[in-house]
Amino acid sequence: MRNKKLHTTVIVIFLAIIAVCLYYICIKNTIDSSIKLGLDLKGGTQIILKPVNVGEEKITPESLDKAMLIIMDRIDKLGISEPLITRDYSDNIIIQLPGVDDPNRALEVIGKTAQLEFRVLSGYFISQEGIVPINSDSGQLHIDAEDKEIFLTDPRTGGASGKLTADPETGELLLAGIVDGEEKILGKLTNNPETGELLLAETETGEIIGEILTNSRTGGASLVGPVLMTGDKLSKASAGYNGSGRIIVSMSFTSEGQKIFEEITSGNIGKQLAIVLDDEIKSAPVIRTAISGDAVIENIDSLNEAKDIALVLQTGALPVSLKIEESNTVGPTLGKDALTRGLYAGIIGFVLIMLFMLAYYRGLGFVSVIGLIVYILIFWGIISGIGAALTLPGIAGIILTIGMAVDANVIIYERIKEEVKKGKSVRISISEGFKNGIRTIIDANVTTLITSAALYRFGTGPIRGFAVTLSLGIIISMMTSLILIRSILFLIAGNAKLVTPGFLGVRRKGSSI
Repeated sequence: MRNKKLHTTVIVIFLAIIAVCLYYICIKNTIDSSIKLGLDLKGGTQIILKPVNVGEEKITPESLDKAMLIIMDRIDKLGISEPLITRDYSDNIIIQLPGVDDPNRALEVIGKTAQLEFRVLSGYFISQEGIVPINSDSGQLHIDAEDKEIFLTDPRTGGASGKLTADPETGELLLAGIVDGEEKILGKLTNNPETGELLLAETETGEIIGEILTNSRTGGASLVGPVLMTGDKLSKASAGYNGSGRIIVSMSFTSEGQKIFEEITSGNIGKQLAIVLDDEIKSAPVIRTAISGDAVIENIDSLNEAKDIALVLQTGALPVSLKIEESNTVGPTLGKDALTRGLYAGIIGFVLIMLFMLAYYRGLGFVSVIGLIVYILIFWGIISGIGAALTLPGIAGIILTIGMAVDANVIIYERIKEEVKKGKSVRISISEGFKNGIRTIIDANVTTLITSAALYRFGTGPIRGFAVTLSLGIIISMMTSLILIRSILFLIAGNAKLVTPGFLGVRRKGSSI
C-alpha cells in the first residue's frame, strides 16, 4: 500500500511538470514562437571581440568570464533576444545576435570599456583652419599642410595659452607658452605605443602633465589634466531631460564619491570639468560652485545615445580591453527549409520507434510510448521556458536523444522478459528487471554526459548547442525511464488480468502475478 502511494505521487508530480511545460509551450508562447531560432536558422549578426593587453592589465579566465557577464547584461538591457555568447580556444569572445540586421548600435554598446573619468579641461587645440583632430591610425595630432600655426586655447578666455612648435633636432612637437613674461617650453607631445595614449610630458623629467583626448561633440583634440575621480565611485546612471528640455545622463555617486566630487568641484571653481567616457570627452561643464550631489553629462545628440551611455555606466566597466576583431551580418545559412526537414526527421524517427516498441514489446511498448511523449513534452517545455535559441546541431541532438530515450527501456524490458521466462511473477520480474538494468543504463548515460561536457567546454556556438540538447535529453530520458515508467509498471502490475506474459511481449502461456 505504501509503495502504491509512492508510485501514485511520482505520477502526480510528473503530471504537474507536464502542466507547467504545456503552459510555456501553449499559453505563455504560441506553438510557432515558443522555440527560438539560432543564427544559422534565422540569420543576424556575429561579433568577435579579441582581448588585448593594455599597460599592466592582465587577461585571466576570471576577467574574461566577468567580461562575458557584463556583455550579456548590456545585451539584455538593449532588448536583444536570443543572444549566444561563447569563448573560443584563443579566448576570443564570440557574440551571436540572431535577428539583428544592423550591428552598429550593438557594437557601440557591447565593446565599450565604460571607463568613466573626471578631469580638468586645460584647453583646445585649434589652427587657422579650425579644430585640430587626432589621427585614429597614428594616434598623433592630424596636422594639415595649411596649418602653419597650432595653438592651445584657454577654455575660460578663449585666448591662446600655448603654441605648438617642432624641435629642430628631434622633430618632436613641443608646447611653448608664456610664463612670467617669458616664452618657455611647457612640455612635449609623446605617444605611448602600448596604450595609444597621446600625452603632454615634461621635456626633462618625462613627468606626465596631461593627456590629449578627442571631444566627441566637436571631434577636436583637447588637453585634460590627470584623473581626479573614476567611475568606480558611481552608484547609478540614468538618461532623461533637464529643466530646459535638453538630453542628459544623470549620475549619482556613492557616499565616498560624493565627498571626493565635492572636493574636486570646490577646488576648481571657474574651470571646466571634463567628463571622459572611454577616452572621449562627452561634456565639459563649467564649475560654478562646489557640488555635493549628482552630476550630469550634457551635449548629447539623441535620447538613444544617452540611454546607451547610461547603460554602459550602469553595467560597469569591462575588466579587460576588447578589440573588435570581426563584425559581420550573416543570413540564415540553413533557414526554415532545413528546420522543416529536421522536424520531419524527428517526427518520422519518433513514429518508427513507436511502431517498433508496440510491435515488439506489446504492452510494455505502449508504456514506453507514453514515456516518450512525456519526454518530448518536458524537453520542449524546458527549451521554451528558458528561451534557448535552437540551432540545427541542437535539433540533431534532440533527434539523437529520441532514440536514446527508449534505449533504457529496451535494456529494462529485456531484463524483465528474461525474468518472466524463468517463471517468476510479473511484479518480481519488473523489480528484477529495473534492479539488474539500472547500472548498465547509468554507466552508458554518464559516459555520454562526460562526452557532452567535453564538447561544451572546448566547443563553440553550434557545437555547444548540440552538447546542451544532448545532455538535457539524456537527463530527461533517465528521469522518465527510471522513475516515471517504473512507477507506471508497478501500478499496473497489480492487475493480473491486464499484465500477462503477452502484455510483456513474452510468448508464453500462463504466469502468476
